[in-house]
Amino acid sequence: MKKLTRGLLLLISLFLIQSCVKDFQDIDNIEVGNWQPEVAVALANTTVSIQDFLDDFDSQGYLNIDDENFMTLVYESNFFSVSGQDIVSIPNFAIPMFDTSIVFPYGSINTSFDIDFFAAKNGKLNFDFKSPYTEDMNVIIEVENLTQNGVKLSYLTTAQYSGSSPTHVSGSIDLTGYIMDFLNDEIKVKYIATNAAGERKFMQDMVLQFQDFEYSIIQGYFDQYEFDLPGDTILFNLFESAVSGSLKIEDPKINLKISNSFGIPIGMVVENITAETMSEGTMDIYSVLDDGIAFNYPSLMEVGQSMVTDVGVNKDNSNLSEIISNNPTQLSYELSALTNPTGDPSIRGFVSDTSRFDVDVQVELPVWLSARDFVVEEVSEFDASFFEGIESASFKLITENGLPIEAGVQVYFMDDNNVILDSLFDGGNITLIPAAEVNAQGELIEKSSSENIAEFTIDRIVQIQDATQISIKGIISTAEMGTVAVKFYTDYDISFKLGAIARLKE
Repeated sequence: MKKLTRGLLLLISLFLIQSCVKDFQDIDNIEVGNWQPEVAVALANTTVSIQDFLDDFDSQGYLNIDDENFMTLVYESNFFSVSGQDIVSIPNFAIPMFDTSIVFPYGSINTSFDIDFFAAKNGKLNFDFKSPYTEDMNVIIEVENLTQNGVKLSYLTTAQYSGSSPTHVSGSIDLTGYIMDFLNDEIKVKYIATNAAGERKFMQDMVLQFQDFEYSIIQGYFDQYEFDLPGDTILFNLFESAVSGSLKIEDPKINLKISNSFGIPIGMVVENITAETMSEGTMDIYSVLDDGIAFNYPSLMEVGQSMVTDVGVNKDNSNLSEIISNNPTQLSYELSALTNPTGDPSIRGFVSDTSRFDVDVQVELPVWLSARDFVVEEVSEFDASFFEGIESASFKLITENGLPIEAGVQVYFMDDNNVILDSLFDGGNITLIPAAEVNAQGELIEKSSSENIAEFTIDRIVQIQDATQISIKGIISTAEMGTVAVKFYTDYDISFKLGAIARLKE
């Protein structure tokens, strides 16, 4: 009984009735050959609560149950940002040494960020020069801005004369663990070239190439940088079989939880958020998100921490209730983000190699609803061979409804061309099961009872001999023509007994 029609978790009564009807197709497991000319058979006797349907709820969502056993359908989606290195990178740059000492302006580095300092996780300083002298030379390369444990970079290399000049020298210095400090927006570099006598000399065509930097942390002013975020789609199977009518969820919500460890202002912009609905097609969702979201972010004293921003979309700041009432099947969104959205140059911040932000999107649909003539329909295969050898049959369905909704069901027998040949309940009308009685708080007072009989004479049996499929159509309504919203709890249930009396052909 648990492997039922998906997507109708709210409509428990309809689930159960559909289950009964579908079980008709399993009746052929009974050994008909042992029947007497007329025999009564009990086909089902069970009680099912809402909790029993958890195994069938296999979409992106899950059922959240609070301390009072009230239920909320929850759909979740998550994505995370690219790494800090992908948003803020340090470009390669070269310093030509026209003199033994150079002050290189920061503005000559091709970046829109005003870096105060960064700690190098990786990086190297390549050097290349020629010595025009016919003797060995010692060359010390110094970068005042690069320090490790408080000591500036000072690297010794040699130009060894080998009998011809100039002597070409090149090499690479590993900058892992160094801190590059752009003091006064400039880089001070120099070299000291001396011979064996201690005389200072000039080198030819010396170039210092800073490249392949990766940082563990970088601090400074970060200009505006826009980047796209991966979009996503949340699927709802709750309304997948809806045909007509209205179903209104009380207090639907979209919750965004943003965890941000970037130490800079970031604003998120909703590029597009839409819902595909059964009633109105594609609908735009308007909400407080349209004005953008400013992330909370850690200060310079909170490196390594994440700050959380919570944003709620509800019936008071959006058209979410209207969207839900039009039976949505999916919600899609596209977002983008912008660093330093106000462009304030006075804001100094940081980005680390582990900086990221997580955006968790959660849709909450409380199982607190009002419904008016809400009709769902599903079509299933049907094997009419069960009726072979039967002259007549009578099915009795006895129901005790502990759900606060009025429900109805009808089953139509159809051929391959979807032509209706007959219906389960005579006359083709939907048979109603009255709602359980509840108080003003939606608490169960008394279950309702109903009894329905479906008679199949030989004429009706002949009429459905060519049936290959059945259309199961159900309808629910809450009290006072669907104007009263009711709550569902896990201990609400519905029980039914299904029996049959059949007469075999002699």
